[in-house]
Amino acid sequence: MLLLSLAACSSSWETSSLDAKAKKQTVDAVSVNQINVTSAAFNPATQVNLGQLKVSVNKTTAFHPNPTVDQVEQKLREDAAKLGATEVVSAEISAVQVTPLSWGTRKGTGIAVRPK
Repeated sequence: MLLLSLAACSSSWETSSLDAKAKKQTVDAVSVNQINVTSAAFNPATQVNLGQLKVSVNKTTAFHPNPTVDQVEQKLREDAAKLGATEVVSAEISAVQVTPLSWGTRKGTGIAVRPK
């Protein structure tokens, strides 16, 4: 019975480093998908640093699929949009890891920026 109730749960859950006020902001889905996620370095001459992003996407049970790079990039985009960013730079995405709270976690970091 417990197994059936766990299987009915969502296949993933997410965390974010944004404060509670920023997390509640809504964003336009079109603008979120237009945000570029890149490993290119932050350039203070041409970009304004809006904030450091730290996210994680976790699988709920051992039976769900591992979180993908695309899922982490999408979460970075969503958080960046809430800060008014047009791009996420210095992005790094980890391999899947087992953690004390998840059967599989993939973490992502980056810097939300906009042009000067």
